[in-house]
Amino acid sequence: MTIIKKFEPELPQKRISKKLVVSILACLFVLTLVQIWVSNTLVSYGEKFERLSSLEQTLKTANQILENEIAKKASLTNLATESAELGFYKQESIQYIR
Repeated sequence: MTIIKKFEPELPQKRISKKLVVSILACLFVLTLVQIWVSNTLVSYGEKFERLSSLEQTLKTANQILENEIAKKASLTNLATESAELGFYKQESIQYIR
């Protein structure tokens, strides 16, 4: 008995070249670094925005207090009181000078 083995030609398998693998890994590394940088930048801008928002609220509150003080000092009752303290009084009769 004779054993005959038929050899079929092997098709060349497509292999991924080392350059391609290294290039893909380098791109992934660079993209990872970019992602870290973007995340860090967003966090720092968020903190700056939060500080500016709190400063804005503080300034609005101070501005409202100042507006209230101006309104109080410019009120007619306050002006009448201060003018009386300075010696001014309301004239009952008007005198005209010719």
